[in-house]
Amino acid sequence: MSDLISSLPDEIICYILYFLPSKQVVATSVLSKRWTLLWRYVSSLDFDLNQDFYEDDHDNGYCHSMHSFLVRRGDQPLYKFRIRGYSCDITKSIKSLIRTALSGSGRVQIIDLFCLWEDTAISSMVFNFKTLVALKLKYTIMEDISFVDLPFLKFLHLKYIISLIEDYLSQILSGCPNLEDLKVRVGTSEAKGKFIRLSKLVRANIDNILLSLETFKEVEVLRFNWLTPVRFITFYNCSLPHRISTAEILITT
Repeated sequence: MSDLISSLPDEIICYILYFLPSKQVVATSVLSKRWTLLWRYVSSLDFDLNQDFYEDDHDNGYCHSMHSFLVRRGDQPLYKFRIRGYSCDITKSIKSLIRTALSGSGRVQIIDLFCLWEDTAISSMVFNFKTLVALKLKYTIMEDISFVDLPFLKFLHLKYIISLIEDYLSQILSGCPNLEDLKVRVGTSEAKGKFIRLSKLVRANIDNILLSLETFKEVEVLRFNWLTPVRFITFYNCSLPHRISTAEILITT
């Protein structure tokens, strides 16, 4: 029986490999001589560092593997950068990995990071990378953000950011004029600064941070969940935008 996959053009094979974890992608290099370097042309870095890699020797080896993966790709386009980090040693390397990725091909469109340690700082350069379409951060620390310029960003998900996101949120949103999908989940807090109306926003899911409904005038699907005394809500305009087709507002006291 012939090998149907190997008979496909390199472009199609790389597209298929794009959806696999990078560890599996690199493993295909042993299949045949043709596959030896094919992994370098796959435009994603996707490492999920699960509980099997809590030991220090595994951590160090995996950090080296990720850096090696980026460097050996050369200037090949990298569109997706996704890491799930569960150990301190690995997440400390995230910042340098991001810089390596963004300084390479310059075409990254998706950054998706889950870092389960409080000392994992995300470089502020992430918020000035103009090709980004999706930015998803969970359990990370934000460096001081002086400027945000994300003209093509459509998906912004910020969950359990270990820093005062309420100080930066208005600035971040102001730099995302084409945002369509927003998810923010933090500890109970009140956002600071002046918020612009997000005219392109379609879906918003906000947990435990107080924002004026004026910001969401154009949305179609809106979900608010506040863990806060009801009296605080009186400070905000609670008239629902007329375009909303689905709305859910939960207040837990």
